[in-house]
Amino acid sequence: MKRLSVLSLLCLAVLLATSNSTQADSADDPTLISIDVENGASTMDTITFSGIVEDESEPSEFFWRVAKNGSTFDGGDLKSSLDEIDSTSSRPQWAWSFDLSFDATGECACYVSLHSKDTSGTEKMETRVVFMAAENTTHLLGFLIAEDQAGMLVEGSLSISGWIGTYLDDEMTLGIQSSLAQGLITASHTPDVFACSGSSTAQQVTVLSGGYFEIDWDISSKLDGWLNVELMACSLEQAFSDGAMIHYSIRVNNAPPIIKVDGIDSVEETNEWHTFDASMTEDPYWGRTDMYYVWTLRRPSHTGTIPVDVQMGDDLTAYSVSATSCGNFTLSLTVYDQGGLSSTSVVEFDIHNRVPTASLSIDGISVSDGEEIRLKAPSNTLIDATLSTDTENDAGALRCIWLFDGVPLYEGCNRDFVWPEDSVYRAWLTLEVIDDDGEVATLSVQLVHPDEVKPFPVVLIGLVFSALFLTYAIAQRLRGGSEKSIPKWKP
Repeated sequence: MKRLSVLSLLCLAVLLATSNSTQADSADDPTLISIDVENGASTMDTITFSGIVEDESEPSEFFWRVAKNGSTFDGGDLKSSLDEIDSTSSRPQWAWSFDLSFDATGECACYVSLHSKDTSGTEKMETRVVFMAAENTTHLLGFLIAEDQAGMLVEGSLSISGWIGTYLDDEMTLGIQSSLAQGLITASHTPDVFACSGSSTAQQVTVLSGGYFEIDWDISSKLDGWLNVELMACSLEQAFSDGAMIHYSIRVNNAPPIIKVDGIDSVEETNEWHTFDASMTEDPYWGRTDMYYVWTLRRPSHTGTIPVDVQMGDDLTAYSVSATSCGNFTLSLTVYDQGGLSSTSVVEFDIHNRVPTASLSIDGISVSDGEEIRLKAPSNTLIDATLSTDTENDAGALRCIWLFDGVPLYEGCNRDFVWPEDSVYRAWLTLEVIDDDGEVATLSVQLVHPDEVKPFPVVLIGLVFSALFLTYAIAQRLRGGSEKSIPKWKP
């Protein structure tokens, strides 16, 4: 039972978390407005507009407007007539409706818009274009774009979608013209009227059948900056009739950021930090702000292509690296502008490790490499390498290995030495000082056992024998000379 209870509680917690998450997500959803009338609907009498509005709470304002030839001329309030219905969603829904009559509008391509405002003042709008026609109507043209692209950063090509059509279902032409702009130009939700000339000077002309469309306009050759875009819709069959034009400005963003990084090339290993500065990185036109930086540090000499550190963030124009570890490093910087264009720059630098300096004292007396030292006693001799030096970052982590005639004997930088071989009276003591990067400094001295008896020098023995022999030879010669000079006795 306890297990079942725990399982039930866990399931309930998951359900509550999911429910809270769903509610939190829906709280961020925009207002939805549905309209039962399609674009291009026509009548000579009355059209009934109806639909629903969906939000977390009832709109603070809800109204409709109708415009023709670029001007708004009619409308009304719908909030008071909203009728809450059984919702098909997780949020409440309200039904609405109103009539639009030919008597109120006259002949027109009428742009009917529904507007909803919430308590924060955020406005949501949906628009339909309908044809209010008389018996002898020959030309009515409607044109809507699906997305407000004013101020958008665009790279390569501009994708334009919307609805276009005429009352008599003529084929249409959609021309695109551009010019330099000084700044932001917003698009009206209803087009302006202009006179079609029959021969277009537009930079791109597309022939379209009535209905929804989507076209791409190549702007890859345009320089970065503000660009005024004019979309001109005309009837192909009635080339000199009135057309509809929508214009707005976009931000051309064809050039990627230019990266400039200043920093070290080669330094010695220390406890310091070194900073790479990319604050002069910029977008050629749109400046140095609102860019996203990704720094990636690699250490090819030790870890190959595997990143050892990654830092990223908005306007993160500097990166600091510690000089406590030696090796060959690469630092890659990728910068993204607001439009998603990116550039990458890679700098290479080296942090060099300095080889330690070995220092040795025996019983408090400093000795040099290659020196011969006669010990005072075969044991309790202090061998000290604690004065060995290295760079600040490595000095505290030095290791000492002692070798006796090439055989490892001790580890540690301060030891009591005991002569290990009774049969050996002379040997080389080697000190190896090793830093954390594996660099080694060595120092060797020849130790002499205090009980060693010095043999009589062979050279001296030779000299003694030579001297004795010479003395003997001289004595014999002198003796021989004396015997010849004494006269013999004759009886």
